[in-house]
Amino acid sequence: MPAAPTPALTPVLARTAVRAATATWGGDRRRQRLLVCTAAELLTARGLRVRVVSSPTAWPRGPRLVVANASCWTDVLALATVVPGTPVVDAALVDSPLLRSLARRGGLLVDDGSGAVRGEVAELLRRGATVTSHPGGAAADGEPGRFRARAVAAAVDAQAVVCPVAVRQVGDVVEVHLLPALQPGGDARALASLAEYAVAHVLEDGARVAPAARPPRRRRTVRARSGYGRARP
Repeated sequence: MPAAPTPALTPVLARTAVRAATATWGGDRRRQRLLVCTAAELLTARGLRVRVVSSPTAWPRGPRLVVANASCWTDVLALATVVPGTPVVDAALVDSPLLRSLARRGGLLVDDGSGAVRGEVAELLRRGATVTSHPGGAAADGEPGRFRARAVAAAVDAQAVVCPVAVRQVGDVVEVHLLPALQPGGDARALASLAEYAVAHVLEDGARVAPAARPPRRRRTVRARSGYGRARP
């Protein structure tokens, strides 16, 4: 049985439900703004903050499919605050009809494994949009999950770049690592493997190496030399 929401989280969840239900009352800009604000509020209510690690090379302009690991909703929300776009969420994260309905009304695409989402994502990319996805599904903590080829196939269809992102939580900080973009090419399986490897490299390197302990300072002993100082009477 899921744990009851904390007092700080309860009003945010209520606002989230209202926003999701009314997200269609306006255009894409309003929906994107509501999504970013809601994600930030939920993370703040849980006492979490987001830190962005920028890519060494800037992402190209234009349509892009942003792919990231996800072990829970925290990872999805953190990515939403950093990279605004149309999110594709795994059906495992919206495991009830109500959540699924609210997700769709809020502008999220729900990937149920049937392949139906592929055409929607490809169309959004052709229109120049940014789509965020989690091709590894809801994987275990600390693991990126195997990136599915079908989840990145839409980028090959639309010839849009794929931008890998690694998300990991360190204490009360959720780190979002933006990684160099990948060209789509023509092989979705190879593209998924490259994106998975880039994300896994960051997650595997997540263990911070403690700084080496400094050796104890040796005390210098000053010995009196013959004839040094005043002689005692």
